Amino acid sequence: MYADHPISDSSDNQNAQPTRDELIEEYYPLVRAVVNGMLAHLPSCADADELHSVGVTGLVAAIDRYEPKHAKTFKSYAGTRIRGAILDELRRMDALPRTRRAKVRQLRQTVDKLEQTLGRAPNDSEIAKELKLSAKQYDRFRVNAETIHFVSLDQSHATKRDDEPNLHETIADERDEPVFQRLERNEMIGEVAELINQLPERQRSIIIQYYYEGKRLSDIAEVYGVTEARICQIHTQAVAKLRRSFQKVSAGATPSELAESI
Repeated sequence: MYADHPISDSSDNQNAQPTRDELIEEYYPLVRAVVNGMLAHLPSCADADELHSVGVTGLVAAIDRYEPKHAKTFKSYAGTRIRGAILDELRRMDALPRTRRAKVRQLRQTVDKLEQTLGRAPNDSEIAKELKLSAKQYDRFRVNAETIHFVSLDQSHATKRDDEPNLHETIADERDEPVFQRLERNEMIGEVAELINQLPERQRSIIIQYYYEGKRLSDIAEVYGVTEARICQIHTQAVAKLRRSFQKVSAGATPSELAESI
């Protein structure tokens, strides 16, 4: 399949077929170019790291589905797939209440600010103090903000029933929730945490660093001594596994069935 994809002149063996990982590394700059071009036309709440991750999903789809006879060049075809994947994600994000997206942005900005000031990753008490929140208020704020990131674990529009709520529809302000709904929401958050714990070590670590510690993909790449493209790919794979597992949880899967999806 990959023989039809162009190989850079820097390849040691021009006759060898590049692997998927090699193609992702080679064309990751295209993902960055597409994302940067789109960011110029998006509101400030748009998260560049999230869009890069979604863009890699589009790139992988392009690698798997590219047919030379149906497209002039792989680069043009991949650019279209990357842009389409990002637009689909932006449409899903637009369904989120703006106040919820603001919480995500505020938490990320606060962590970034404290990291620059302290020269290290801030702890929970320091973040809470910066946000002027009590420990209990901060815990609630963080849960609400972090859970927003997992909206991408929802079932796709193609597989979801019309009467079936999306994950983000269960994340409402506690003041507006009946008690039984609040219990359901807390149980769901616990299920997501358990699914994360079942991921392979590196995928689990990247998910925790990105969503819970607020690190950028580029920062995580430095920790592991690999490229940002590689971290982006691992992140995408981890989210895909979580999405499949969460769908199985919603469908009442057994522990053994969940283990197969992880």
